[in-house]
Amino acid sequence: MAKRENKFAKTVRKEDVSNENFGLGRPFDFDDRFNRVAIIGALIATILLLIFRQVTGSGTGSVMLDGVSYAAGFFFAYLIGREVDPEPGREWGALLGAFITLGLETFMGVNINGVVGLLWMLFVCRMFNRTSGSRHRIGDNVIILGSAFWMGHIGYWLFPVVTGICYVLESQIKEGYFRSLYLAGIAFAMCVVTGRGTEVPVLSATYLYMMGIAFILFLPQLTMAAYSTARDDRHNQYLVRTRLQCAQAVFLLATGLLLYFGGNTAGIIFLPCIGTAIGTGLFLLLYLVKKKQEEEGKQ
Repeated sequence: MAKRENKFAKTVRKEDVSNENFGLGRPFDFDDRFNRVAIIGALIATILLLIFRQVTGSGTGSVMLDGVSYAAGFFFAYLIGREVDPEPGREWGALLGAFITLGLETFMGVNINGVVGLLWMLFVCRMFNRTSGSRHRIGDNVIILGSAFWMGHIGYWLFPVVTGICYVLESQIKEGYFRSLYLAGIAFAMCVVTGRGTEVPVLSATYLYMMGIAFILFLPQLTMAAYSTARDDRHNQYLVRTRLQCAQAVFLLATGLLLYFGGNTAGIIFLPCIGTAIGTGLFLLLYLVKKKQEEEGKQ
């Protein structure tokens, strides 16, 4: 009797064999002008915002924690924006999302726990689109599962559930990694430890309106991903378009679900994701209008 073949083995992209523990890390090139603008913008905008809130007396909590939260929100909005719209020539969309995030946080506030939640979102997006050129490895899974556990532990019980669903979905799409199913089991098992809060979260209609706007503006990204020419970092190969679309869909749906079931505090945490969706969506529309005008001008 012939040995049964693993159907997943044929679908995994060829990678360099190494002992590295992280596969989703991406180099941060300081020669890239967009990266420089993101760093400088995060520092300057955070300082100005802290001064504004202190002068007006609208700041709450520790100045240091608020500063870290503002800078992290700005920077993560930029990084996540580069993941959900990795197309060359549209980098300004990520920066626009970062500045929109800063504006939203000025009026809505910040939450230091958002740093962990945004780290989770960043690595989940990279797990799906594989912009790094590699699948998720042990170090990446520690970050994803650890972040999900912490967020579930402090009251956002849906994080482990969504994490498990993400791992299951990742294993089933093109070039999926079959061991993601085991990791999904670990994520679902966390629900037993983290439990579920008995209090019904209160969600302001403002967050629902913002999420609705973000959803509408971001939807064209899913269509344009089918024509993506973005390449990964490691092998300089074209990204798998279905994986990119899955990353965008998970980003949008996970943000909506976690915000809806997490209440106002979750809304504050995911302001950078809302800003990213609005910023990248707006810039895509401007990009398409400009491109159409250029094509008409050539005719």
